[in-house]
Amino acid sequence: MYKNFMKLTFLSLALVLFGASTVTLADDNQNVSNSSNNNFTNAQPYQANFFNSIKDSAVSIANQNDLFPSIMMAQAALESGYGTSSLATNANNYFGIKGNYQGQSTSMNTSEYGSSGAYNTNANFRKYPSPAESLQDYANFLNTARYSNVHRSVAGTYQIAAQNLVQDGYATDPNYSFKLIKIINDNALFTFDNNQNASSGNNQSNNQQNNSTNSNKPSDNSSNNSGNKPNNNNKQNNKPKQTQNLLATATYFSGSHQISVTLSNNFNKYNLYNHVKDTRKKVVKYKWLPNLKSGDIVNVDLMAVQNHNGKNSIWYRLDLHEGKSTKKYWVYNKAIVFPKIDYKKVNKNFVLDQFNPRDTYNHVYSYNKMAMKIASSVNFQVKKVFSDMEAAFYINGMKSTWYRISVKGYGKVWIDSNGLISTEKNAKYYQENGTKTLASNYKQFKLYNHIPGTNKNELKQNWNGINLTDKVVSYDLKGVRVKYATVWYRIHLNNKSYWISAQAFAQ
Repeated sequence: MYKNFMKLTFLSLALVLFGASTVTLADDNQNVSNSSNNNFTNAQPYQANFFNSIKDSAVSIANQNDLFPSIMMAQAALESGYGTSSLATNANNYFGIKGNYQGQSTSMNTSEYGSSGAYNTNANFRKYPSPAESLQDYANFLNTARYSNVHRSVAGTYQIAAQNLVQDGYATDPNYSFKLIKIINDNALFTFDNNQNASSGNNQSNNQQNNSTNSNKPSDNSSNNSGNKPNNNNKQNNKPKQTQNLLATATYFSGSHQISVTLSNNFNKYNLYNHVKDTRKKVVKYKWLPNLKSGDIVNVDLMAVQNHNGKNSIWYRLDLHEGKSTKKYWVYNKAIVFPKIDYKKVNKNFVLDQFNPRDTYNHVYSYNKMAMKIASSVNFQVKKVFSDMEAAFYINGMKSTWYRISVKGYGKVWIDSNGLISTEKNAKYYQENGTKTLASNYKQFKLYNHIPGTNKNELKQNWNGINLTDKVVSYDLKGVRVKYATVWYRIHLNNKSYWISAQAFAQ
């Protein structure tokens, strides 16, 4: 829910771009990087209590170990059920780390994922004397070569760090990273990533961006925004006050895929840079290639919100082809144009198209705040979904329509309409041919001249009079009966065509 704040800033908009749920926004007089402003208004009371109980330790330990506090807090919440799991209450183990801690462990039943799906097994988990040891041991666990790309100096953004956790084998759940990102967005845990006062290592003063030795990564998200608005009442080491000469800070946001955009009418008015302008002492400026013109399509893979002397601006990183190579440049947002998206409220029911699965996102793909993949529709354990919002836009002259659907376990996600079947249709057909083997109980299933419920001249018959010499039958068409989300095949028997349920075939 939103509180009544003053004018909404660009940075506030960017900070909520990855979550379907709303978060408390900051007004112009608030510093969004101040983690004390996060009172977890979107969380249930027990969830807020959990975050409040670990936030100070999590921020301190994460910053001292080059980790994202948001990732640490989200993992602790996900793994421990916000501190309510048996492992958390009996062993202070918030992260599900297996083995023993100083010789102490406890045996628990756990779900694992293998090639055949989920299964249950018993395993030994570390037992800690207090939650603080659990948080510190988690940091120690990640301070290995195996998890080096989870560190913020390497990953750059919490979204990439979450994805790297799965790639490095921390969890076997294929949707683990998406679950972490959702918890972070729903509770605005990313605000804790900007507070690095307790951090050691390569951090500079509180008034400028972290310029680590890994400065060639423009996705470095290790800035401290606490100095965005200089305090004229403070004097540091008797030096002159600095109110307008601070380096800019930048908060970076990545999507799951590149987005195609077009160059604006006056794109060449804006220069290209190797980093977001003014975020480093030495930023190189480049000119556009002479063959580029307004309306040309380019790809965007990263967004940044620059804050300079209290003013915010949006920047994007482009992939530009230069001969046989591709180079990345940063540019001010006015140089490019995203597709115009028209939204309208709807009240529609759909069936997920199991023969045409689609990736789902937290925003419409081509949305100018970068869309993060949530999951493939093939992973959803439901067949029917409800939509409350439609979005339409044009890419290269072709219309694309998306719907926001509600999916149990995932919340509200956006999906391409090609992955849905409207319940206003009786059936959807797919051109396909092949052979199927009838099951031993095939005679329990009737034969039809149409998919049931799709034609007023529907006829059905049993197998009497059908001369079947082989249980292997050929088919030339398949369809989905939308009302029940069931699959049917048109088969050939005795020189005639019949529709029969997919359940009649051997699996």
